[in-house]
Amino acid sequence: MDIQILIKAKYVGELDNSMAYSTIGFQTIAVLVGGIVLWRVSNMVHQRKLKQRGQKEHFKTRFSEHLKNR
Repeated sequence: MDIQILIKAKYVGELDNSMAYSTIGFQTIAVLVGGIVLWRVSNMVHQRKLKQRGQKEHFKTRFSEHLKNR
């Protein structure tokens, strides 16, 4: 290709890739934010399960209370 054709194509806008780059950037940010939100929700559900598991009376025995108070 001739250098004049490349220069002309650049200024006409045929070689503009900014839309593709901005789309990739937006997708990257969306995946990052979505991952952080899912991680936080998963952590909240896990903490809630731990609280419920700790409140059960089934495992409270004299032996376990003795080990807890050591």
